[in-house]
Amino acid sequence: MPDGPIDLDLRKLRYFVAVAERRHFGRAAVALHVTQPALSRQVRQLEHDLRVDLFTRSTREVTLTPAGEQFLRDAKALLSAAEAARERARRIGAGDDALVVGFMLGTDVSLALNAFSGQHPHVSIELVRLRWWSQARVLLDGSVDVGFVRPPLEADGVELLPLYPEHLTAVLPVDHPRAHDAKVALAALADDPVLEYAEAAEAWSAVWNADPRPDGTRPGHGPAFHDMEELLGYVRGGRGIAFVPNSVAAAFPRSDIAYVPVADVPPGQVALAWNGSRHSPLITSFVEAVRAGARARGTA
Repeated sequence: MPDGPIDLDLRKLRYFVAVAERRHFGRAAVALHVTQPALSRQVRQLEHDLRVDLFTRSTREVTLTPAGEQFLRDAKALLSAAEAARERARRIGAGDDALVVGFMLGTDVSLALNAFSGQHPHVSIELVRLRWWSQARVLLDGSVDVGFVRPPLEADGVELLPLYPEHLTAVLPVDHPRAHDAKVALAALADDPVLEYAEAAEAWSAVWNADPRPDGTRPGHGPAFHDMEELLGYVRGGRGIAFVPNSVAAAFPRSDIAYVPVADVPPGQVALAWNGSRHSPLITSFVEAVRAGARARGTA
């Protein structure tokens, strides 16, 4: 391994991520608007700098090595942090009063945004969709100022204000034996493989995927999905069932999909989250506006 620190070139990181996500140098070169030989040289140079092979190459395919899998996760985080730093500098240099608010699909943000905007009409608000695998990271690196999240978040430094509970709904093919039940128990779904939330932490899956089950048993695992489109495709194709928060189910009505509330799983929680080490009057004001609204509704 190198004896001293390595200066990582962000361009090389972007090139590496493009190849890693596509598993193909030619398609990555087209997406990056560079030639394939130039892209290959840059990736080889990155591997030389790191003194590790990131890819296993053959005439038929490109695959990530174990080191490459880990470096892909780290490279995405580094690129996200660099972009967040650039955006923060731009906003400060321009004198903007702006707040970036993250939200997970289906979370209720409208009341909070309206309350905050009523108190701070001069502040512009940018909404950013959060994902279960990165909701803590974007708060810690500053890409997002505050976020409506679904705990647990396994990260030190993230402050949480619990807001309201959310129950789980089973996502079933319309011809599933339990598709027309008013509610379904987990035991009735014991033989169905369950789709996995891609890259989800074990603690997060325990809450939002009922894995393990309250009795300690583990469901059979189906394919991993990254979004609702993939989830619905797998369910329609008979590859497994899934569990989603009831608000997410309500946002995706389908004639060939049945959404059935789960009867015997404790609800999860929606919370407001922010980086406790960042001292921002706007973040403090937003948190207080949300806290006041939650008190008024009797949810906090």
